[in-house]
Amino acid sequence: MKTVKYISAIGLAVIVLMQCKPNHKSTLTLDEAYLENLDQTRKSLNERRIGYLELCGLFKMNPSGMALGLNAKNQVSIISNQIVEPIGSFEWNGEIYVFTPDSQAKNINPDWKTTDSIALPLNQLGNSEPVFYNSFGWRVITRSGALYLRVWDKNNPAIDAFKGFEYYKVNPNFIFDADFNYFETNKSESVESKLGPNDVTTFVGQLSFEYDGEIQTLDVGENGWIMVGDLTSGETTYGAGRYMYIDLPEGNSKVRLDFNNLYNPPCRYSEFTTCLFPPRQNILPFAITAGELLAFKK
Repeated sequence: MKTVKYISAIGLAVIVLMQCKPNHKSTLTLDEAYLENLDQTRKSLNERRIGYLELCGLFKMNPSGMALGLNAKNQVSIISNQIVEPIGSFEWNGEIYVFTPDSQAKNINPDWKTTDSIALPLNQLGNSEPVFYNSFGWRVITRSGALYLRVWDKNNPAIDAFKGFEYYKVNPNFIFDADFNYFETNKSESVESKLGPNDVTTFVGQLSFEYDGEIQTLDVGENGWIMVGDLTSGETTYGAGRYMYIDLPEGNSKVRLDFNNLYNPPCRYSEFTTCLFPPRQNILPFAITAGELLAFKK
């Protein structure tokens, strides 16, 4: 995949506070080491996130069978009368989908598999192994209890068109010493998703911290994943909320909650994603003027 140039939004200049009252002061020193670590964290995250720019299709699987090919604009299609370059077809055998390459496609791509058909069993995550054709790849995925075909193109024009992410200035007023407590048993909850149907996610514990004299809480998912909404959502940040991670402790204890690590879900920059949205209890009643913005680099 082509590399998208990352332009750091962090300078070692004086921190400028934006749109928030100085009602909380972090005990963390925002020194050069902190800024460099935040910069590296964002670079590492963005190198993984830009893979979503390869996505070029998301189709609900049809158990009665479906075609796969390219239309006149060299876009992936499953509509038979739009396909000008057939790639193959999917059939449901009662247990799994089986992909059969079109004979023409096997002639076009010298690296194409020589087998007549490719079985696509699902792993524990509900995903099949990927299949490749020239610059394209696809796999069956499970979302909201249904099966979809996710398609990507390593030469997708969206890769070169994307210039990078924008951020608020690093804001010390949104770094907290929070209390983390594990739930006695993990909590499964139905949350809204971009696909429309709700999906189920698992929460392992809860953060609590004080802001403007009031205790606020956030439910935390597996691996320390947090979905957050706030009063900037839909204004200066993505309307469906933002994500971040914390380092989960071995037991109930204090943890650092740094909202400068907030970032947009991939549905902000790719229409072919399946993002989950923050549950009601993770919508905070104040503006978090820290982390990633709605805008992109130009």
